[in-house]
Amino acid sequence: MSVMFDATTAGLRLDAESFITLAEYATDPAGACDRTLRDLADVGAVVDGAPHPALRGALAAVTNSLASLQVLVTEPEGVALHQGWLARVSAMLTDLGDGTYDFESVGTEFVPTTVARLAGLGPRPRLAAGTVSVDEEVLDGLVSNFVGRRAATGEALADLLTPWPAVSAAARMGGWRTACVDIAFPVRDRTVARRLAWVDTDAGMLRVEADDHGPVLVPTTPTELWRALVSILPADLDTDSMACPL
Repeated sequence: MSVMFDATTAGLRLDAESFITLAEYATDPAGACDRTLRDLADVGAVVDGAPHPALRGALAAVTNSLASLQVLVTEPEGVALHQGWLARVSAMLTDLGDGTYDFESVGTEFVPTTVARLAGLGPRPRLAAGTVSVDEEVLDGLVSNFVGRRAATGEALADLLTPWPAVSAAARMGGWRTACVDIAFPVRDRTVARRLAWVDTDAGMLRVEADDHGPVLVPTTPTELWRALVSILPADLDTDSMACPL
């Protein structure tokens, strides 16, 4: 188990068990795992019977969020699942891909920027208009935890993308990435769930949408994705100061 904490920056790196223990301790100190709690105390993340003051804002977002956020990013080499909690001050748990995570507070106005960074969103060539149908099996394969299935599905993706030869070639060489952003938040007596997903290559990007027959891939741009990302956030969050970084 590896836990590192820097009180000057409020930066906390920890494994999943340690994060769960810390979150539980913030709401129910009596129910937290003593052994893991000692590890957190040894690095200063827990002080005088409470989480360090530098961590309390982020933990408050976890325990009293207005919305939950998941960012799933996949590529041939691996899968990363980042999690977030949106509130007046938000929090992110960033998957580092080695079994550890960075936990930090994030100004809510910077959540879209953080998501864009985690998803690798950046300048790409604009693709010619068009639409291709894609089976759910292909979309599932691209986000599989099994490297062999992701590789095989990447070949299938390349076959689908032949209307855009440069994108197809990039996908066939393993130069693809997918990103799926899920946001859920309560509204009165129900939960609203919103999703934004896309396929990314250095040669261009395609958004996952749906028509009457099922999912389709449609060319998009980083700016269009940025606007879509901001639009799926709950309306009661402060989005006035969000500026597109692309």
